[in-house]
Amino acid sequence: MEGKLEFMGCSLVYLVFVCLRCGAVRYAKAGQKSALCFGCGYRVPIDSTKIRILFKTRDREKAMEAVQGYKMRLGKRY
Repeated sequence: MEGKLEFMGCSLVYLVFVCLRCGAVRYAKAGQKSALCFGCGYRVPIDSTKIRILFKTRDREKAMEAVQGYKMRLGKRY
Protein backbone atom coordinates (compact mmCIF):
# COMPACT_ATOMS: atom_id res chain seq x y z
CA MET A 1 0.00 0.00 0.00
CA GLU A 2 2.54 2.55 -1.03
CA GLY A 3 1.36 6.16 -0.99
CA LYS A 4 -1.59 5.56 1.37
CA LEU A 5 -1.78 6.57 5.00
CA GLU A 6 -2.11 3.63 7.35
CA PHE A 7 -3.18 3.59 10.98
CA MET A 8 -3.74 0.42 12.95
CA GLY A 9 -3.91 -1.71 9.78
CA CYS A 10 -6.57 0.44 8.08
CA SER A 11 -6.04 3.01 5.35
CA LEU A 12 -8.95 5.29 6.37
CA VAL A 13 -8.16 7.51 9.35
CA TYR A 14 -10.05 10.47 10.75
CA LEU A 15 -8.14 13.29 12.42
CA VAL A 16 -9.63 15.62 15.00
CA PHE A 17 -7.76 18.93 14.91
CA VAL A 18 -7.86 22.62 15.80
CA CYS A 19 -8.28 25.45 13.27
CA LEU A 20 -5.14 27.57 13.01
CA ARG A 21 -7.09 30.83 12.87
CA CYS A 22 -10.02 30.61 15.29
CA GLY A 23 -9.34 27.50 17.39
CA ALA A 24 -12.52 25.66 16.33
CA VAL A 25 -12.35 21.87 16.59
CA ARG A 26 -13.34 19.68 13.64
CA TYR A 27 -12.45 16.42 11.94
CA ALA A 28 -11.45 15.32 8.45
CA LYS A 29 -10.05 12.30 6.64
CA ALA A 30 -6.29 12.05 6.93
CA GLY A 31 -5.81 11.84 3.15
CA GLN A 32 -7.41 15.22 2.46
CA LYS A 33 -5.18 18.16 1.52
CA SER A 34 -7.32 20.69 3.39
CA ALA A 35 -10.59 21.15 5.27
CA LEU A 36 -12.86 24.17 5.56
CA CYS A 37 -13.27 25.53 9.09
CA PHE A 38 -16.93 25.90 9.99
CA GLY A 39 -16.07 28.61 12.54
CA CYS A 40 -14.22 31.15 10.41
CA GLY A 41 -14.14 29.81 6.85
CA TYR A 42 -10.37 29.29 6.78
CA ARG A 43 -9.12 26.42 4.60
CA VAL A 44 -7.02 24.43 7.11
CA PRO A 45 -4.15 22.42 5.56
CA ILE A 46 -4.25 18.79 6.73
CA ASP A 47 -0.56 18.59 7.54
CA SER A 48 0.56 17.20 10.91
CA THR A 49 3.50 19.62 10.97
CA LYS A 50 1.16 22.63 10.67
CA ILE A 51 -1.93 21.72 12.70
CA ARG A 52 -2.56 20.50 16.23
CA ILE A 53 -4.00 16.98 16.00
CA LEU A 54 -6.03 16.11 19.09
CA PHE A 55 -7.23 12.61 18.21
CA LYS A 56 -6.92 9.91 15.52
CA THR A 57 -9.42 7.13 14.86
CA ARG A 58 -10.67 4.77 12.16
CA ASP A 59 -14.27 5.25 13.27
CA ARG A 60 -16.14 8.31 11.95
CA GLU A 61 -18.60 8.19 14.86
CA LYS A 62 -15.75 8.34 17.39
CA ALA A 63 -14.29 11.33 15.54
CA MET A 64 -17.65 13.11 15.72
CA GLU A 65 -17.98 12.31 19.43
CA ALA A 66 -14.45 13.60 20.06
CA VAL A 67 -15.25 16.89 18.30
CA GLN A 68 -18.42 17.30 20.35
CA GLY A 69 -16.53 16.52 23.56
CA TYR A 70 -13.79 19.06 22.84
CA LYS A 71 -16.37 21.70 21.92
CA MET A 72 -18.24 21.12 25.17
CA ARG A 73 -15.05 21.40 27.19
CA LEU A 74 -14.06 24.59 25.37
CA GLY A 75 -17.56 26.04 25.60
CA LYS A 76 -17.59 26.96 21.90
CA ARG A 77 -20.53 26.49 19.56
CA TYR A 78 -18.98 26.20 16.08
